[in-house]
Amino acid sequence: MLREFTAHRFHWPGGLTAYLFLLPFLVPFALLWLFPILQGLYLSFTNASLTPGQERFVGLANYQELLRDGVYLHSVGNTFVFVVENVPLLVVGGLLLALLTNEPLPGRAAFRAAFVAPYLITGSAVAIIGKFVLSPDTGVLNTWLADAGLPGQQWLDNPGQAMWAVVLITLWWRVGFPFLVILAGLQEIPGELYEAAKIDGAGAVQRFRYVTLPLLAPVLLFVLIIRLIDSFKVFAQVFLVTGGGPFGSTRVMLQYLYEAGFQDYRTGYAAAIGWSLFLIILVVTLFQLRFFRGVERYE
Repeated sequence: MLREFTAHRFHWPGGLTAYLFLLPFLVPFALLWLFPILQGLYLSFTNASLTPGQERFVGLANYQELLRDGVYLHSVGNTFVFVVENVPLLVVGGLLLALLTNEPLPGRAAFRAAFVAPYLITGSAVAIIGKFVLSPDTGVLNTWLADAGLPGQQWLDNPGQAMWAVVLITLWWRVGFPFLVILAGLQEIPGELYEAAKIDGAGAVQRFRYVTLPLLAPVLLFVLIIRLIDSFKVFAQVFLVTGGGPFGSTRVMLQYLYEAGFQDYRTGYAAAIGWSLFLIILVVTLFQLRFFRGVERYE
């Protein structure tokens, strides 16, 4: 009887047991992620700076100032330009590379490693390589153009070319992730489906349209959302390669956040910029999910 009472008295509910096992993750998450996030939200409603004792609650004043801040609005526009130019190239580039290296070609393992390798290096190394290639005066690309008798270009000094230079550097650096994910998705498609399509007379384009794309759609949506979020957070390659120039043509939201928080010491205003970026990413992602869910139902 005592054993039965003890077992009943100290019986752990299944849900509580699961949370106990999650504690080693939840505690660091709360301390290192959740608390700073909530603190940043509070700071966005204050005029906090690096000067101690000057902080006071200002409500929505920071967010109202954002709507009147021409530099901020220009950085938002630059960020969207980068996203629109960068994300399709990453997804399509990753898809093409995955389709290429999924075929039984000689040396495909070496090609896979070459496409993934840039993804593993740091942003500072990417910036050094980018400047080495695209520098208007001593860059490798302009040297090749000169050898071919063609005029050199001001890749990093021309407002009309600088953003594209950043996009191409990012494509080389970040295409490894979508490439790997899409390649894994391709390898999960049963070969019997392609054989059946061949028997039915489907050509390569038809097999891609009616077999590969429908089965790869969830993977492509995942890659699209992840690259979209990552592109909105662009910073390192812009800050280190162009510094936001020339004439602010590549200044993005995170760079303006850095300038507001660490150069102008306006911590509260910088927090408001960060939360505005979060809201933009949230709205765009939800719209994307809703749109693709509608397309899926339509098909």
